Amino acid sequence: MTQIGVRAFEDNVIHISDLNVDYFEVAVRPEYNTIGQIIPETNLKAYERIKDKIRGIHGAFWSHGINFMDETLVEKNRHAIELALNAADCFENCEYVNFHPGYLVNKKCGIENLYALMSEYDDKRLTLEIVPFLAYPERYEFPLYTVEDLCKLKNKTGKEILIDVGHAAITSRIKNYNPLEYCNQLIRELNINIMHVADNDASDDGCNDFHMHIGEGEVPIEEILAQNKNQIKYATLEVNGLNTEDINVVRNWLSGLNQP
Repeated sequence: MTQIGVRAFEDNVIHISDLNVDYFEVAVRPEYNTIGQIIPETNLKAYERIKDKIRGIHGAFWSHGINFMDETLVEKNRHAIELALNAADCFENCEYVNFHPGYLVNKKCGIENLYALMSEYDDKRLTLEIVPFLAYPERYEFPLYTVEDLCKLKNKTGKEILIDVGHAAITSRIKNYNPLEYCNQLIRELNINIMHVADNDASDDGCNDFHMHIGEGEVPIEEILAQNKNQIKYATLEVNGLNTEDINVVRNWLSGLNQP
């Protein structure tokens, strides 16, 4: 049966620790710059009150200066990975450490850099998340999007794959795929059991990744969950302004309470 979790950050732990969820996925990031401000490395002590319910870690990504496809960032990428894996060692129930695979943002980027970096790590907790074909206002490209391509990514890196249904919906719009069929095929062909649940719609040229409240967007989340609940072990809600209604809606969908 699918367990429901939410993302936790240092600054929201006190607000979400008592939510009716089965687990937490926590952010662990190195020091980074944003809008001229230096954000310090994650302080793991902030997660003390939820440590026994931590099942996953979400590592740094492009917004934090990390890009596994950029050959100029190898040392920063390694530091981010090792920081997250070391953090996982501190939480005895942590089962996965998730990272975005990166984007083609300049001429120094390539898929071969991702493969080379992943070859350095054989930790089975390390997972790669399916990201949109185009992302961010700059529309950076992640060149692997077909089911066949993503199966090759899994096989070549030796890493389990995490599906973000919001990301998959964006790719579906761009490539004119049926989002439910696309998600179902990815989940089954790649044997995926970890999911990020986020809603979005066709605004922003279809590249909207705004993490709306569950049900406010166009992602067929209810159908995806219902048709894959026996395979998906962890479903992490990634919602801006998360509330109990988001959790209740997903829990009801999983239990079939909304079925006629």
